[in-house]
Amino acid sequence: MKKILTLLLLASTTIAFGQKRKLELNLQKDSTYYLTSNVKLDIDQLIDNTHQIVKSTIVGKVAHKVIAVQDTAYILEVAYKNINMTMDVPGKTISFNSNGDTTNVLSNLMRNVMNKPFTLIVSKTGRIIGIKNLDNIFMNMFDGLPAIDEAKKVRLKNEMQKSFGENAIKNNFQEAFVIYPKKDIAINDSWTNNVSLTTTGISANATAIYTLNGMDDKTYNITGNATIRPEAGGTFKSTNGYYMRLSGITGTIVTNLKVDKQSGWITESKVVKKAKGNVQLKKDINGVIILTYPMVINAELLGSNK
Repeated sequence: MKKILTLLLLASTTIAFGQKRKLELNLQKDSTYYLTSNVKLDIDQLIDNTHQIVKSTIVGKVAHKVIAVQDTAYILEVAYKNINMTMDVPGKTISFNSNGDTTNVLSNLMRNVMNKPFTLIVSKTGRIIGIKNLDNIFMNMFDGLPAIDEAKKVRLKNEMQKSFGENAIKNNFQEAFVIYPKKDIAINDSWTNNVSLTTTGISANATAIYTLNGMDDKTYNITGNATIRPEAGGTFKSTNGYYMRLSGITGTIVTNLKVDKQSGWITESKVVKKAKGNVQLKKDINGVIILTYPMVINAELLGSNK
């Protein structure tokens, strides 16, 4: 009898480990899913043999309401619910909070872009198919702010679009949803996904290998290791009166995730990024490079569905 029980236990364990599962988004119409992130970002720039270190903490919450379910995709109504940031730069601290001090211009500006819905179309395998109605974010952006001349409004809007424009939002969301495999998987199976990492002045690609390490009744436990490599012919992008690019970027991304078995939504995440490269600056887009210096980036993101 003991031998029979042992064989049954071994058989059930083997079946559990060998059973293939489809890991994809399985969202319900009219349900709202949240992503909350807490990012610590350190940037070290070596200029004229002096380390210029910028330390930032960014906390934000985004709501995703499912307004339509298609055969292979979801249409989501997305809105930022809150965001706050503290940035320590040499000689001063810059901060804002969309729920904070009403006398802070940056806080008021961020408050005005909260709860402005736009449309995100995402496949069941986590690929961003399209973004619509982003103009909603910038409507009435300057309401309640002190009088600002038109030239400054244009500059502020341009800066905001770098963080909330179509390319920025698409890249940010794609990074969050890049984890899903294209085939059914079992415990200890691995799969490879590629993602573009594009922000102001940075053009890079990452190849990530994810592994389903285990599961319990409610969640899948997934780890990922990615290698960052430069995108060929990275372009210069306008920032603070200069044109900048980060050339020769290399690095790693280490990911630990918990994913809800029923919805496929990420419930917990920890992502550690390490990257380095050389910043190149131009004063004019068609001009020569006037300054080159090394930059090191270290970031840690903690996320949840709360």
